Amino acid sequence: MKKNMKCKFLVALALPLFCTATVTAQTTTDYSGTQLYDRIGHGQDSVEVINNLSLYQDYFKQKDYASALPHWKYVFEHAPLAQIRVYTDGAWILENLIYKETDAAKKKEYFELLMKVYDQRLENLDALNSFATEKTKTTRGNILCRKAYDYASYGGTDNEVAYKMFRSGINDMGPNTEAFVLYSFIQCSYRRYQANKDNTTVREEFIRDYMECNDICDRLLETAKEYAETDTVMAQKIVANYQPTQDKCNELFVTSGAADCDALEKIYTEKVEANKTNLEYLNSVLGVLTFFECDKSDIYYKASDYAYELNKTPNAAIGKAQKLFKDGKTDEALKYFQEAIDLETDNNKKAKISYTIAAILYRKGSIGQCRQYCNQTLRYEPSNGKAWLLIANCIVRSASGDALERSKYYCLAIDKCNKAKAIDPSCASQANRQISSYRSGLYPKSEAFFQGIMEGTKVTVMGETTTMRFR
Repeated sequence: MKKNMKCKFLVALALPLFCTATVTAQTTTDYSGTQLYDRIGHGQDSVEVINNLSLYQDYFKQKDYASALPHWKYVFEHAPLAQIRVYTDGAWILENLIYKETDAAKKKEYFELLMKVYDQRLENLDALNSFATEKTKTTRGNILCRKAYDYASYGGTDNEVAYKMFRSGINDMGPNTEAFVLYSFIQCSYRRYQANKDNTTVREEFIRDYMECNDICDRLLETAKEYAETDTVMAQKIVANYQPTQDKCNELFVTSGAADCDALEKIYTEKVEANKTNLEYLNSVLGVLTFFECDKSDIYYKASDYAYELNKTPNAAIGKAQKLFKDGKTDEALKYFQEAIDLETDNNKKAKISYTIAAILYRKGSIGQCRQYCNQTLRYEPSNGKAWLLIANCIVRSASGDALERSKYYCLAIDKCNKAKAIDPSCASQANRQISSYRSGLYPKSEAFFQGIMEGTKVTVMGETTTMRFR
């Protein structure tokens, strides 16, 4: 090993020695098309850079990070534009040394140098990106996210500093934020909330942070579904990263107690009044209250009214509909629900509103209309199992005739429950409960035997074909 490194050092010495120019005196930010030697200057300084670059990378390959450190540090300090990997390798070296170090003073020294790695990379970002490949180019937001993660993980003591770094980085990265960053950010935001539980602004920010992270995970998991048909490896990679992250974020948030409806109403009561002409704020409040199923509170109705007056949006129309329904004005409520569907552009959200209307109509006893809106729900979202379950209940409530004839309705209803389970496993438990309750409406097997009716016989009811079942 030593002989090999000595040879590399001699090769470096054999490089042409031109008139000296310090390697840190570069002022241009455009190094496109350059080679390593163009970015480290000339003369004895460049020889030292090449030698130390070679030495640290050999030690790095062997995972001997302690031996790599001094050589890496020389390159880092004397040739900030040598290679992009000087920054990524440096972060890896220092993270490993911090993790293994037991001496507090040394840990602090490594940590401060780690932070400097990110600061220097940010300072030289344009120049570094100018000669980077598409794969190695990065953004300010990505570097800030990683710096925040390392600050929070390897020695940072000020949670507010970490939070501001995370916030700034995620603002830049948006839906491209890496999964490990999202969970670390939510932990940071949670610590901030825990230390300031009586501060409604901090609570509101924690809720906003959680919803943003959840939304990013949702978007990427939807993207994975799109990849599933063309690139299964990519789809699996996305799911492997973002599904566990979303699950952990959900678990942490649920246990935080930050979003109970009483607390949210206290947070927003004064703020909604103060922002009654701020449509963006009102829509964000409606989004939060809807997400956490706090959409039956006075503040929700008030925010909806203010938002609707400013601009007729789906959320505002839904809020007005909810208030009218609460006041017993069902017909008026249905008009606003239908308006919300017409205003909405997202089919899944259209489906949710359609199902809400169907459920209201079912409670009202308007069975025919209920089925129409269930069918509309399924047009918008074919995998909506709840719509099939509600259709099953509609069928049972429509049952008429003698016991044998009525039993056909129950058979058809069971078909719909089985359909619901097949397309939407999340509603399997409810489907099984409904099937169990419908069995009492089936025709007795003993009676069927004496009438010569065989189990499995195809029959028609309500214009549909079903299979006879008995109890």
